[in-house]
Amino acid sequence: MPQAIRFDGAYEVSALPALIPGGWYIGFGCKQCRQHFAILNEPTDTGALEISGTASFSATCPNCDARGDCSATELVQFQAAQGGPSSTS
Repeated sequence: MPQAIRFDGAYEVSALPALIPGGWYIGFGCKQCRQHFAILNEPTDTGALEISGTASFSATCPNCDARGDCSATELVQFQAAQGGPSSTS
């Protein structure tokens, strides 16, 4: 049975301070600089989590300091290629 998570509501979120190379994360692609940044560890550690919901998230990109709002449909799962607050997948 596939694992799933649903986000509803409005959230103020922060980027994770450090990523582990090879680890899986849930986050966003910044609309300004296009770099990914993580807000949560992906609990299956496979990138196979089903994400749904109507939530909105307010966040600041740790790469370019752009502030923005994103919806749950914009959440991405990615595997970190390098350590640090962000990663391109």
